[in-house]
Amino acid sequence: MKRLFLTCLWLSSLLSASAISPDSAQMAIDTFALHPDMQHASMTIAVSDINTGNIIASHNPDLSCITASTMKTITSSTAMLLMGTDYQFTTRVEAQGEIKGNRLKGNIVIHGGGDPTLGSVYFKDNPDIVQEVLSALQALGIKKIDGSIIVNHAHIPYPAYNGWWDVGDLAWDYGMGIHALNYRDNRMQFKFTANHGKIHHPRFEPDVPGIDIINHLSSENRDNLDIGLEYASPGVVLMGSAANQDYDITIANPLPANMLVDSLQRVLKANKIKVKNKNIKNLSPVSTMLVEHHSPTLADIIRSLLDRSDNMFTEGLLRAIAHNTGHRTTAAEGAVVVDSLWKANGLDTSPLFQYDGSGLARANKNSARFFVQMLNYMARDNKCSPKLSQLMPQAGKRIGKLLPETSLATDIVLKSGSMTGVQCFVGYYPASNPQYSFAVLVNNWNGTRADMRDRIDKMLIGIFGK
Repeated sequence: MKRLFLTCLWLSSLLSASAISPDSAQMAIDTFALHPDMQHASMTIAVSDINTGNIIASHNPDLSCITASTMKTITSSTAMLLMGTDYQFTTRVEAQGEIKGNRLKGNIVIHGGGDPTLGSVYFKDNPDIVQEVLSALQALGIKKIDGSIIVNHAHIPYPAYNGWWDVGDLAWDYGMGIHALNYRDNRMQFKFTANHGKIHHPRFEPDVPGIDIINHLSSENRDNLDIGLEYASPGVVLMGSAANQDYDITIANPLPANMLVDSLQRVLKANKIKVKNKNIKNLSPVSTMLVEHHSPTLADIIRSLLDRSDNMFTEGLLRAIAHNTGHRTTAAEGAVVVDSLWKANGLDTSPLFQYDGSGLARANKNSARFFVQMLNYMARDNKCSPKLSQLMPQAGKRIGKLLPETSLATDIVLKSGSMTGVQCFVGYYPASNPQYSFAVLVNNWNGTRADMRDRIDKMLIGIFGK
C-alpha cells in the first residue's frame, strides 16, 4: 500500500512538473505576435495537450505557412508508420554472365535501391559496399571481368532533383538530388586554383568521370564566386568572380553512380582484378548474387536526418514511401501517399501543401494545427519504437541564446526549419515523457534572424518555463 502511494505521488509530481498554464502560454504567444517586427509577418502557432488533443494556446493555428525543414517531421513520421522503424534499404550487386575458373564472362551489375546512406560519412560503421563487392569476387576466385561495371537506375526515374526547388540550390551541398544509386552523400569536393578568371588544376575528389567544368568567371580578382549545376550535360558552372587563390568547395554530385563505379574499379585494380570494360555479346543469362547491402535502420536514418536536417536522406524516404505502397517512385507520388495516410488517421490535410520530402521547396506550406495533431498522433502511437520524440534532437542551442541557459535546453526536443524569410520549430515538451506538442512557423518578419530566435526563446520559456 505504501509503495502504491509513493508511486502515485511520484506520478503526480511528474505531471505537475510538466503541467503548463494555458493563460500563461497564451500570454507568451500574444506578446510574441504583437512585437512590432511582426506587423507584416505571417505566422501560425499552436500548443497542444497530447493526452486530450486540445489546443490550449495559439495564434492563427489554421493558417498555412512555409514550413522549411519542419516538413521532415511529416515525411519521417509517415515512413515510420508505413514501413516500420526497422526498415532497411537494399542495394543488390550481381555478376551477370558465366563464371569459368577465375574469369567472369559478363558484367558486374549494381541495382540501385534508392538507399540515401550508401557510403555515407554519417554511418561509417555500416559495411562499405566497395569492400563487400571486392570480398565477394575474391571469395569466388574471380580475377578477370570481361565486361563492365553497370548500374541499374530503374528504381527512381529521372530527374534526380525536385522541379519545385530553386535552381540556385541544386549545386550546393544541401541541394543534392536523390538517385536510384546514391553514394557518399551525393557530395564531392571541387578543387581548383583561380587566376584572373582562369582556373587551373580543376578536379573532383573523389573522382567523378563524366562531369564537365564550364567557366564563366570574370577576370576580376575578387571572391564573389557562384556555382551552378547543369543537369543535362551534366556540368558544374562557375559564375561571378574568383580571387586569385586555391578553392576547395563541397558541392552536389550529379553523378554519384559514376563516383561509385570509379571507386570500385580503382579498388579492384589495386587488388589485381582486371575489368576489361567491353561490351559482351551473347551474354549468358546466368547471374550470381554477390552482395545484398543493407542500410542502417529507418530509426537510425531518421535520427541522423532530423539532427543534421539532411535533405537528400529525407527525399530518399519520400521515394521509399511511394515505392513501398506500390506507387511510382517520385516525390509527387510520395506526397499523395502522405496525404492519404494522414486523412485515414483522421487529420484534416487541407492546410498541408507538400511538394517534396525535405522542405527545401518554398511551395511547401502547413498549419500549426496539423503539425501538433500529427505530433500528438505519433506520441500516442505504440507501434513505432523508438517514438518520433526519441529521434528528435534536444533544443540545446538550436533556437536563440536564452533557452540554453534554462532546463528547457534538454527538456524540449524539436525540429527546426529556416530559409530566407522563414523560421520554424516543431517539437515536444517534456522530452522524457512528452505531455505537450508545439509548432511555431513564422514567415516574412522584419528585423534579424538572431532577434527572431531570441524572441522565440522568450515565448517558449513563457510557455514551458518555471
